[in-house]
Amino acid sequence: MLRVLVSRIRATLQRGRLDDEFDGEVREHLEMLEERFVRNGMTRGEAYYAARRQFGGVTQMKENLRERRALPPADVMVQDVRRAFRQLRKAKWFTAAAALTLALGIGASTAVFAVLNAVVLRPLPFADPDRLMAFRSIDRRGPHPTTLSYPNFFDFRRQNRVFEHLVCYTDSQFTLGDSKPPIRVAGEVVSWDLFAALGVQPALGRGFRAEEEAAGTHVVVLSHRLWRSRFAADPGIVGRPIRINGRMYTVTGVTPAGFQFPVEFPEVELWTTLSVDASVTEGTPMTEQRGARVLDVIGRLKPGVTRERAQAQMDQVAGALARQYPDDNGNVATTSVVPESARLTGPSRTPLLILLGAVGLVLLIACANVANLLVARGTERTREFALRSALGASRQAIIRQLLTESLVLGLVGCAGGVLLAEGAVRLALPLAGDRIPVPRLYQAGVDLKVLAFSAVLALLTAVLFSLAPAAQVVRADLAGALKEGASSIARGHHGLRSALVVGQVALGLVLLVGAEVLMAGFLYLAHRDPGFRTDHLLTFDVGLAGPQYDNAGQIAFSDRLLQRLRVIPGVRAAAAGMPLPLRGHEMGIAFDIEERPAPPAERPSSDMAIATPAYFHTMGIGLLRGRYFTEHDDANAPRVLIVNEAFARRYFPGEDAIGKRIEPGGSNIGEAQPMMREIVGIVRDAKQAPLTADPDPIYYFPYKQLSWDIGTIVLRTAIPPAEVAPAVRAALAGLDQEAPMYKIRTGEELSAAAIAEPRFFTALMSGFAAIALSLTVAGLYGVLSFSVARRRREIGVRIALGAGRRPVLGLVLREAMRLVVLGIMLGAAGGVGAERLLKNAAIGVRPADPIFLAAACVIMVIASLAAAYLPAARAASVDPIQALRTE
Repeated sequence: MLRVLVSRIRATLQRGRLDDEFDGEVREHLEMLEERFVRNGMTRGEAYYAARRQFGGVTQMKENLRERRALPPADVMVQDVRRAFRQLRKAKWFTAAAALTLALGIGASTAVFAVLNAVVLRPLPFADPDRLMAFRSIDRRGPHPTTLSYPNFFDFRRQNRVFEHLVCYTDSQFTLGDSKPPIRVAGEVVSWDLFAALGVQPALGRGFRAEEEAAGTHVVVLSHRLWRSRFAADPGIVGRPIRINGRMYTVTGVTPAGFQFPVEFPEVELWTTLSVDASVTEGTPMTEQRGARVLDVIGRLKPGVTRERAQAQMDQVAGALARQYPDDNGNVATTSVVPESARLTGPSRTPLLILLGAVGLVLLIACANVANLLVARGTERTREFALRSALGASRQAIIRQLLTESLVLGLVGCAGGVLLAEGAVRLALPLAGDRIPVPRLYQAGVDLKVLAFSAVLALLTAVLFSLAPAAQVVRADLAGALKEGASSIARGHHGLRSALVVGQVALGLVLLVGAEVLMAGFLYLAHRDPGFRTDHLLTFDVGLAGPQYDNAGQIAFSDRLLQRLRVIPGVRAAAAGMPLPLRGHEMGIAFDIEERPAPPAERPSSDMAIATPAYFHTMGIGLLRGRYFTEHDDANAPRVLIVNEAFARRYFPGEDAIGKRIEPGGSNIGEAQPMMREIVGIVRDAKQAPLTADPDPIYYFPYKQLSWDIGTIVLRTAIPPAEVAPAVRAALAGLDQEAPMYKIRTGEELSAAAIAEPRFFTALMSGFAAIALSLTVAGLYGVLSFSVARRRREIGVRIALGAGRRPVLGLVLREAMRLVVLGIMLGAAGGVGAERLLKNAAIGVRPADPIFLAAACVIMVIASLAAAYLPAARAASVDPIQALRTE
């Protein structure tokens, strides 16, 4: 049985060769019969016909043989596919237009799915990723998940009963110096069992050991990329000391190629233990500060432990810590345990799903357009279908043939769509910039899962757009079609094509409204006042490493560097500060107001920054009241602060904040405890978080009174900022040749990077809306052109009876506007829904603003009139004599 089945499958696939062999055998038999009849006295012509009469029907024999040797359904399918290719090859322009339309729809959908697959659907590249949980505390003042302090983490790790490993990590920057020029690299400070928790074995060497968390221990694991680029893939690197931050670190291992942790930060090049934060020469180490919440935590659940059980056990520990340390932990008595994949993709999931919905609308419009083309072509083929029916073909056979043609067309569109998707992903990703918070975005590409999605999409769309021509055949009077004229046949199909155009207009209107809302939000962000001057501004970071850069050494270096920078030709002002505006909520700290003291757990919290005296002048942040910092605001002077207007408005409403005293929780290294500080100035609001509507409260410390880090250097120049960069490098090298200069950006680049995410999504949505509008216009143009051709005789009669150009133009334009108005009426509700859905994603946009729907309607009407004008002009130029004669 199996042998027969295999033989039939082979015969079906090799039908052409077997038919040729059969034809050869038939010819040999016929020639033998002819020769026999000639020898019996017949002429050659008589012998030719006698041989064929005696041999029998060759075609019937061939069909019988095919049925016996092949699989009939497969054989029919092969015939249908071959016939479909022939039909599509004959109609080259139709095939090209339909395939291009499908390629646009499928390509856009595939490109967005490729991003969604990389960011949301792809599992984490670690062992048993479903057991990896993100662990954080819940601040009841938020209530949002918040990071942990080292002492809290140690307590959770020690009392944990549900996690195999509980691992902390925090971002840091390291200066790598050896025989080559020093470089600044991103790194992570982690607890010792990171690699064990992730189930990753280093490609060379090992991970860390528990005792290597102790203060004074300096060990490092290098990334595979850094090992190859900096150390020439030296296999003997394990065990060797290398110079990092002015100290010698022992290399314990090299990660496998492609390893990345945290997953959202591909730039991380090395990992070291938390001994970095435990090793300080003065003051209290970070590992002993319960109020300094700087740690992210990831844990691996024990086998059989559920997320709910883990959170319940961690909540018990958090409650006990809140009771034991009410000043520091009173607000964090509960915890959050969520899958690491959910934490990673949470912020990106909604905008990506919105984009997927948008391309779904584009795909529906593309399907409607192709269905319109197929209906028009089906009208031309009605007589063909009638003849096939008269010759014995059933309606089912004709519909099957149409479906096969649609599937072939869908596969062609799928191939083009995959190519377009690959190109779109390569072109669109640079729009995201290097700071867009979409994890794994740059891993997006066309893989097997994306190809499978594209193939399934092609199959579904083929079925979808083949429904219209199939319904056309079902409803058609094929017998009567042989008797009626082409115009009579077309009349029954014009209504279907018009309905498809109405649907396209409705869907296109929804996309236009969505694109307008996002565009309005992006333009608001791009053109609103950030609170500082971005022109002629150069910013860069400096990596200081070594024990010589304690508080005093760091301040002295900063003073010398800024003095050298100020005398560079073209530099008007130089200062330092951290963090810069538009960098987000990087530093925050609680404070107590002298006039309204509160328990530590109930104190308000705000963003903070550290600035040198010339910082506000250099950045162009105007002073509203009071004074700026001066060089006299050092460690020996009274403690002072400057606040922004939003801070004064929120915490001192109706009062003058100048002269008010607050006690921030932060202090300089070596200070016994935080001190009361007087507010001496109020400055303009410089946007800290770029994607919020209202300015955030922030207060500034003078650098010499809180010198945690040298911060970012900012230069105000009289010439293009890039022109002073070489002199700046030389000035820095003259002070410390091992201090790298990195993250070099102009003010414009800083502003552009801050709005990279809305720019990326707005560009994609606008592109989809443009495609949808183009497809809608093309569909309307096709329907009107078909209508003009159908009514050519009527128009000719009108012109012959004296109708001028304007009435004929109006006739066609009115038909176009009728379809457009119907589409707008249907799409208005969807447009309002799209506006409401996107209002939270568009900063600065008023909800339920009718201007967006009105603008979309105007755009749709103008584009439709442009599409309708050419068929209308063609109708107005009809020669009545020629029209009547051809009819």
